Amino acid sequence: MKLRADNRRSTFMSLFLATLIVASSAHTTSLRAQDDVLDEAQDALADSDAYDMDQIEIEGKLSPSELLKRRREKLEERNKIMVEKKIEDIRVKQEIALTNKLQGAFNSSLNNLNEDKVQVVQAAPVAPAPVAPAPIIETRIVEVPAPVEKVEKKSKIIPSLGTNSIKGDRIDLESNVTLGIAAETMVTPQVAVGVGVGYASLDLTDVANDFVNLGSYNNYNYYNPGYTNTYGNGRAMTYKKLTIEGNAKFFFIEDSMIKPYIGGAISFNRSTLKYENTNSYTTGGVNFGNEDYGSSAVGGAAKLGAEISFSDTIGANLEFAYAKNITSGISKSSQVSAATNPDQGRLENVSREIEEGSTTSIQAGLVIKF
Repeated sequence: MKLRADNRRSTFMSLFLATLIVASSAHTTSLRAQDDVLDEAQDALADSDAYDMDQIEIEGKLSPSELLKRRREKLEERNKIMVEKKIEDIRVKQEIALTNKLQGAFNSSLNNLNEDKVQVVQAAPVAPAPVAPAPIIETRIVEVPAPVEKVEKKSKIIPSLGTNSIKGDRIDLESNVTLGIAAETMVTPQVAVGVGVGYASLDLTDVANDFVNLGSYNNYNYYNPGYTNTYGNGRAMTYKKLTIEGNAKFFFIEDSMIKPYIGGAISFNRSTLKYENTNSYTTGGVNFGNEDYGSSAVGGAAKLGAEISFSDTIGANLEFAYAKNITSGISKSSQVSAATNPDQGRLENVSREIEEGSTTSIQAGLVIKF
């Protein structure tokens, strides 16, 4: 029994020792495997040129797989940065090329402007893939003629027709149709100056012999039946006047279809007065039939009127004027002396009365501009 007990004890001890040896061997193998993996990771890290060991944080508690994961993540981040940098470099090159092309096109268009031709080239952006040729847009500059400025014609010819009314202390006469023509030019947009010529005539009869001054022959009846039979009941007279004037007008409106104005004139008037019947008759030592009288006077006139434009060259003129002589009896002429012929005295008296009276006239004319 004692032997069996010893044998059992020996057997148990042997099994226990064997178990310890196996467990120790397995643990040692596991530790060696971990050390080998760690050594390989450290060797790989030591052999990499991309990162230094200082860039990798190794904590004592990290496993080899976690260390490799850290290294992979850092490598991926570095690769991403490199790729982005490469893409940016490519974009910079593309922008430089595009800028150069646009600058060239701009310079070319400036040169073409000097030749009245503009050619704009639309450059396509540079891309790695082939790009179809960009269309060329050609723009032509069309010269538009400048608007023609309307130039108003400054010179005018104004023929006119009208009538005169002459009033004095002892006369109130209406003329026949008067004729006139004037030439004017615009010296400013509202002021015109010119010259004019007018002609007027009228017929009158001194039936009552109011203008006869018999003088020393007052006691003789010259106007006897013989005179009446020769010249009728009152000897008809004809008055004619030629007027040359210089005038000026001020237009109230510069640019309008109807242009009212005021004006003034200085005139030289030459008038003649004759009997219509020039048959010869002698009575009381007086020879009738060859009487006439001429006289000159300087006068002034005030005018009020308006011009109406129908076109650039044609228009109408309506004018009212008031005139009065400043002087009368200048350069008188007659063939017979009033002292010896009562009808000659009548002509002189009537002519003087007309010259000293005032004249109002209304004229309508055609305006021709050039």
